Amino acid sequence: MNRLPPRLLLGMSLVVGLGLRLAYLADRPIWYDEAFSLLLARRPVPELLAGTAADTMPPLYYLLLKGWLAFGESIAYARLMNVFLGVGLIGLAYVLGRAYFQPQAGAWAAILLAVSPFLIYHAQELRMYTLLAVALAGYAWACQRMIGLIGRDEGGLLGAIWPVTACAAVALYTHNLAIFTLVVPNLVLLLRRRWAEQRALLVAQGTALLFFTPWLVLVPGQIQKIQAAFWTPQPGLLELVQAIVSLHVNLPVADSLIPVVVFGSLLAIVLVAYGVVRGRDQLRWMPLGFMLLPPALLWITSYLMRPVFVPRAFILSLVAYALVVGLLIVRPPLRGLGWVLLVVMLATAAIGLPSFYTFRSFPRSPFDQAAERLSASVGAGDRIVHDNKLSYFPMVIYRPDLPMAFLADEPGSHNDTLAHESAAALGLTPQPDIESATEGAPAVWFVVFQRAIDEHRQLGKGEHPAIAWLTDHYTLVGQEAVGDLWLLHFGPPVRAELTSTQPVGWMLP
Repeated sequence: MNRLPPRLLLGMSLVVGLGLRLAYLADRPIWYDEAFSLLLARRPVPELLAGTAADTMPPLYYLLLKGWLAFGESIAYARLMNVFLGVGLIGLAYVLGRAYFQPQAGAWAAILLAVSPFLIYHAQELRMYTLLAVALAGYAWACQRMIGLIGRDEGGLLGAIWPVTACAAVALYTHNLAIFTLVVPNLVLLLRRRWAEQRALLVAQGTALLFFTPWLVLVPGQIQKIQAAFWTPQPGLLELVQAIVSLHVNLPVADSLIPVVVFGSLLAIVLVAYGVVRGRDQLRWMPLGFMLLPPALLWITSYLMRPVFVPRAFILSLVAYALVVGLLIVRPPLRGLGWVLLVVMLATAAIGLPSFYTFRSFPRSPFDQAAERLSASVGAGDRIVHDNKLSYFPMVIYRPDLPMAFLADEPGSHNDTLAHESAAALGLTPQPDIESATEGAPAVWFVVFQRAIDEHRQLGKGEHPAIAWLTDHYTLVGQEAVGDLWLLHFGPPVRAELTSTQPVGWMLP
């Protein structure tokens, strides 16, 4: 493997990575999180900042997206910004591999990251995680460069501190959980008792924190919002395995493939762990720290406050993992280990990519198709009511001209994640109940996930309450399934004797 020129491998990874990130770029429908990004980025800057302050994220990605959208509005164009950032991340991984180990290790890491379903997904998603990965990768490289100058070129140290500061500030303004990766060099230097390097790093981080101060005052309120309502469970063994599999193949995948991807992902982890133990003399502390410490810190924190063990938040750990795998491919401590690792990693990626490109189910349902069906069917005076924001936000992006409203989340529930201030900044106010949403409407189209219907029944709550109310006050005259979305058409009220003989939701499965 050492015979392949690293620059050739890098060129291949950039070409392949770009192609895989462009594939189906316009065909994959957006979902709630992406719609939120688009809607917020289209608002005036003061409203954008107000909506972000009430949310759980800093504003940098939304501001960059706003500037990007000034030159185009299509979904494919909007996603291109992250695509380019994702390709840049591949190049940064090569630079990091060269700085930590050797060019060949960085080149093989670039190949693995180019085909990573997890990174391809985030490169196509209108969210801040690829920007976060680029900022943190730049931070890791800048820290390594600065540490290398201490004791050798004190005159150039000041110039080396500024890249650390800049990358740290960008990461902080991108995602609040960036702090769990930014402190990794501090912990590594502390364990190794490298005090001079620690002091230089603290100067760079302190300056970054100074730049972050205007937003820092809002972070406690955002943390409080996470504590009040956030959907992640407290991590256990299942969540750990899910995180490992997700980083290798990007969940979800078809049920029939789950045993295969779990086996492949765990096998890769076992082989890497074996390689790290056997080849520890050739490894370096810093990339191991970036690989292991962010997930560990997020795990520990999840038992001290509301769970924040989210694989997307330790996205740089995947980059560091690929770097370690790249080194084991180039310099395996056991003959054949590199080839086996390469085959396993590429095979899991090959299994995960088709599922990623074709997935069209909750919460990433075919909202574009549903919006077009409604546009062709809704009559004058009809009202479209969404069961919740998860279907409303994407569909209002596709068809803002439709007469649509959505129901508010149950207060205090794990779904109650849209702050009133964010909704106000977006100009989108949820309706408190189905009666308010349908007031005066001669006919109603109700949009609901099959999952929501099933959950009510499984919890012993009977039929979906909004559907029950609509059935009591209107006539269910038609229904259509678009993927796992139901479009239920309710017409004028039926005679009392008819409604008394039909069970609620009688046409639903």
